[in-house]
Amino acid sequence: MNMLVRVMAPVALVVGLGFSQTYDLPILFVNTQNNKCLDMNVTEKIPATMRVLDGATNNVADSAKGTLYNIGIKVRGQSSATFPKPGYTIEIRDDKGESKDVSMFGLPPSDDWILHGPYVDKSLIRNALAHWMFRQAGRYSPRTKHFDLYINGQYRGVYALVEKIKRGKYRVKVSKLKETDLAGDSLTGGYIWAFDKTGTNTGGAGNNNQGGIDAEGFKTNGGVNVIMHYPKKDKDPQKNKLQKQQEEYLKKYLNDLEGLFSNGKNGSGYEKYVDLGSAVDYVLHQEAVNNADSYWCSFFLFKPKDSKGGKVTLGPPWDFNLAMSNGTQPENGGGQQGGQGGMWGGMGGMGGMFSSGTTGWQIESSSKFGGGGMGMGFTGPAWLNKLWTSDATYKAEVKRRWAELRSGVWHDKTLDKYLDSMKTYLTKAAERNFKRWPNLGKASGTYDADPEPMKECNSSGGQSSQGGGGWGGGFGMGGGMGMAMGGYNATTWDGEFEHVRKKMKERMKWMDDQLGFTEPANPTVTDPLIAEIHNPDWQHANNDGDDDNFDDNDSIPEKPQFAGDHSRLAPGNFFAVNGDHIDVQTTIGGTFALLDLNGTVLFKTKIKTGLTTLKIPAKAQNKAWIATLNGKMMNR
Repeated sequence: MNMLVRVMAPVALVVGLGFSQTYDLPILFVNTQNNKCLDMNVTEKIPATMRVLDGATNNVADSAKGTLYNIGIKVRGQSSATFPKPGYTIEIRDDKGESKDVSMFGLPPSDDWILHGPYVDKSLIRNALAHWMFRQAGRYSPRTKHFDLYINGQYRGVYALVEKIKRGKYRVKVSKLKETDLAGDSLTGGYIWAFDKTGTNTGGAGNNNQGGIDAEGFKTNGGVNVIMHYPKKDKDPQKNKLQKQQEEYLKKYLNDLEGLFSNGKNGSGYEKYVDLGSAVDYVLHQEAVNNADSYWCSFFLFKPKDSKGGKVTLGPPWDFNLAMSNGTQPENGGGQQGGQGGMWGGMGGMGGMFSSGTTGWQIESSSKFGGGGMGMGFTGPAWLNKLWTSDATYKAEVKRRWAELRSGVWHDKTLDKYLDSMKTYLTKAAERNFKRWPNLGKASGTYDADPEPMKECNSSGGQSSQGGGGWGGGFGMGGGMGMAMGGYNATTWDGEFEHVRKKMKERMKWMDDQLGFTEPANPTVTDPLIAEIHNPDWQHANNDGDDDNFDDNDSIPEKPQFAGDHSRLAPGNFFAVNGDHIDVQTTIGGTFALLDLNGTVLFKTKIKTGLTTLKIPAKAQNKAWIATLNGKMMNR
């Protein structure tokens, strides 16, 4: 941790939209120490202050009244770090410069937060929508809150606060792995990692990465980059938290998993290594949102201790700038390719994977599995691709789960309800944003010029990519390496927003057809069962408030078949099917029911807290159904 002197810089005069402007979103005012430039060349967090206004309405003139925090801040992301409207990562710090957990916008406390800047995503909602959908499936995904951002007095547009993927009671709930945990069960978890590019922990996309993959993680026998996020690996011994024995354990575990599918093997025994439910939900989610970056980068996974379940669990999902038909080609697929050569110019053959269409499985793209990550030296896990293509049990569970999700929490009408709400919420904010960033109706991407550059950086940005139209935007020497992204360019925010709605429905209808499913007229159930871990009452929790030191046994049922389901939003409330019986585990009790996909009640009974074993009624056997508790969807 870098120590810092308490920053007491005066609040800068805000400019851009008028000092008396009243906003319907929260406002964050960031002021760097001595007005230091905050751009992509800042690779270590610099000291700053942040004031937060979070009322029903918020006036820029009241900036000095906002809650004051000391923070460290830097630009984050990989290719997105080169956008003129980049994202930022912040760390909340106390007076001594040490990290400090705080709640932001009512979310559970943490010291690390992401300020996501939608730029090529002109709908402003792709990341929020994708994370909401994964939570609708009953699994943890980072929560989001939109806000307006000022940096050093200058308006930077509409951003989204996003929880950082990290270990914690209200986030990825795996056991704390201490530096002394070097043998036995304590060595087996918890771990959080990503299959990703090198440089994600040291600057992004390989920038400022010294030492290659060994500086951040390791490479499996199958050539997959494993970037360690918990415990974090760092070449600096003072920052490194990952012990050699821990790295070797996880490497062997992943290599053993890969080995089940190599040299002609059929993967027999994979269920001992992989949480099947998470492998189904994660793939269906990536496919539903049609994520161009799926499987080979920003792919997070975790592993709890063996005594807590111990299997590789897929998720939480991350990074949806290029999802939901926001590819680099126009809708008609005619994006220019080639152009000025360079790294991207030779990638014309990859255009289909990043197109704005709604057909084709992302998981069947050969370039993502064993293809070297489009020639960049990284790849997705071949075992996941082989599960999809060849395992009958997996394919059957994919179809069953798709029918369950699409009949309820992913139904078109459930999606409409969420989108309608977000559209109302963001209408005025979008107007402000696109006055600041007038990029509607034109291609936008890396190294675009900033129309209102931050004066302290004394630069207007690099070469604009507006003439790109596809991968062929080219890498300009000296002036920046512009690459256009986003093949659909509506002239209004409403057009961009409705494009997302339209393409999501087209995509899911295509998946319906491929998986042999017909969506019912109305959703069977619109919400998942939400226990306190989803919207946690952390302010009244019986703990010390430290997100990193929760009780490992908290909310985990004792029965072995339920142990350690850390991926669920409601880990104490779910069920398992054992032959012709259902074991229902609940911490709240109530009315348990089985509904067919059209909402007809097949079975209903009252249950108490704890474990209840029920016989599946004859009319529900050999039939697709959804389990509910108190009218909300339970998960297996």
